[in-house]
Amino acid sequence: MAHHNPVEQKKARAWAQHMIEGDVVIIDFETTGFNDAEIVQIGAVNQDGEILMNTLVKPTEPIPYQATKVHGITDAMVADAPPFKEIYVKLSVLLAGKTAIAFNADFEKKMIVSVCKRHSLPLIKPAQWDCAMKTYARFKGDWNPRKRSYTWHSLSNACLQQKVAVINAHNAIGDCLMTLKLIEAMAK
Repeated sequence: MAHHNPVEQKKARAWAQHMIEGDVVIIDFETTGFNDAEIVQIGAVNQDGEILMNTLVKPTEPIPYQATKVHGITDAMVADAPPFKEIYVKLSVLLAGKTAIAFNADFEKKMIVSVCKRHSLPLIKPAQWDCAMKTYARFKGDWNPRKRSYTWHSLSNACLQQKVAVINAHNAIGDCLMTLKLIEAMAK
């Protein structure tokens, strides 16, 4: 199927080229769920794929079975992990002044707000958030007339569509590295 708007594809490619040349942090969280959830794993890499943070996080409440089914992280795995309060400063410094790219930036932002609020900590704010999922939707160009926007794809599906290996999906570092490879594929 032809791209709905080749100009949007060109803009998405230019964004990808700019991101892989920039000073960015690609970040991903695995969580206890979607609403009022806690972070149980943080992954972060730079534009060169260098791992900047890779840690489990001990939540204040047990990890629901449904969440464990998605990411495989159990209460036993996080029993000796640092709580979010101990990671907060390092994460704040890591993101300070940076462009934070997440596959689903709205979700990751929501998780930062939720966990900072839960622990009565000031909100962690990178210089800006960029969403690889929405940019990929523009790049791919599958128009959804009902929603009047481009169709969003899961990270694994987007990677498969661009012939990027799906490795360690639903693991924070695995998702960061797949997001980076997807951005690199879009930049070509």
